[in-house]
Amino acid sequence: MIALVSTFLGFISSAIPECIRMFRDAQDRTHEVTLLKLQIAYDRARIAASSADALAAQRHQLQAIEVEAARAEQQALNARLQANLTGIHWVDALAGSVRPILTYAFFLLYFLVKLAQLYLLTNPALPWQAALTASQALVALWTEEDIAIFSAVVAFWFGQRAMIRAKR
Repeated sequence: MIALVSTFLGFISSAIPECIRMFRDAQDRTHEVTLLKLQIAYDRARIAASSADALAAQRHQLQAIEVEAARAEQQALNARLQANLTGIHWVDALAGSVRPILTYAFFLLYFLVKLAQLYLLTNPALPWQAALTASQALVALWTEEDIAIFSAVVAFWFGQRAMIRAKR
């Protein structure tokens, strides 16, 4: 049960920042869409009043406006990304690697603790403890809490990837 809850929390925790970002982006796009709709309505009125020769030119201009709007939207997104950069290459690289480094450090620490536990289960330090075989010790080490931690981390990382892909 803990594994299921932690998996759900891991997925939700990776989805919250992405949902906030999508909400902000949606607000930005709504404004641009409103402007584009007004421009399109204006262009359509002009096209209706134009002759057949001007109709082709107006369609071309409308497509150019749509392309320009898409380019402006992409530039706005790029500007937002550039605003977050410091300009110092190693600082920007470090800022982008904080979460993976913390994940790797956590798994290294986790691995070392489990390795120490395995050693103590197979080679007991106290005389009244019974030594376990390697397979018995591995089964004893993999608890429900371990499953919960592992599934939360995996759900966080792969849940975030799913949110990014869904956004595209």
